[in-house]
Amino acid sequence: MDEFELIDRFFRPLCTDVAENDIGIGDDASVLSVPSGVRIVVTTDTHVESVHFPNGAEPYDLGFRSCTTSLSDLAAMGATARWASLALTMPDPTSAWLEGFAAGAAAALKLCSASLVGGDTTRGPLTITWNIIGVVPVGETLLRSGATPGDGIYVSGTLGSAAAALALSLIGSGDRTEDEGALRDRYWSPRPRFELSRRLRPLASACIDISDGLIADLTHLARSSQCGAEVDCALVPMARELIALAGAERGLQLALGGGDDYELCFTVPPEHESNLSDISAKAEVAVTRIGRMVEELGVRVIDDCDREIMIDVAGYRHFE
Repeated sequence: MDEFELIDRFFRPLCTDVAENDIGIGDDASVLSVPSGVRIVVTTDTHVESVHFPNGAEPYDLGFRSCTTSLSDLAAMGATARWASLALTMPDPTSAWLEGFAAGAAAALKLCSASLVGGDTTRGPLTITWNIIGVVPVGETLLRSGATPGDGIYVSGTLGSAAAALALSLIGSGDRTEDEGALRDRYWSPRPRFELSRRLRPLASACIDISDGLIADLTHLARSSQCGAEVDCALVPMARELIALAGAERGLQLALGGGDDYELCFTVPPEHESNLSDISAKAEVAVTRIGRMVEELGVRVIDDCDREIMIDVAGYRHFE
């Protein structure tokens, strides 16, 4: 099977929603029409075997997770994903592996009705690079830099479960208890929060997705906004399965520093906080207030006695 047969068989079917006069897969490059009144939002993520995912991972899981984690970047900006391109390097492109990977990628793109419009395939160590292109209405982009002291700090969903799946060696295949399976699913099947971020555009002052860990990513947001943050550890939301398998203390550390959640962390001025209950219900995802932005630089995590607690799970960094 050569490169062109591979593309036609497994990836051309993912080019599902291209305007009549646009060009998707099949030419030297894609040609796409951009609606008026919007700005283009672009993100690129590379996933390397044994760095971002374990050797021998299920191809469907890889296709889904590699795509959804990239889509999450657009959700954090308040954007809607429209198009994607994929650069896929593989050591041995078997039909079974490609079929599983393409099915996972198709399921991820379907979450936001995005279309695969191009890419590249090469032979080599397994490496997956997604380039996602989206749009956001002019003047409505969510940035990291808009928070001010007094704004409430919120997160979507629950935190720490994906990191626990890694820490407890649950991400491989095999029999799992119901609780173990729930943690494994949180690692392999993150959900980009497009509906929530769309509804947050008129309300949130800043937003970031939680990929490297809550405190690490909140630190990025605070620095960009030139202020500080204070997190109440008792308010950080954790799944029941995380506490059952890791314990409350270890679960909190994973929720604060573990990463791989791909939930949203966002700030909301006090005058808009009363609207969040309705937004949460309409977006069908829980949102939890975990703290507030402050003037003093840095991010503090405090207990119910206002004592600062230390984090022993560091956020992920590629280079130290």
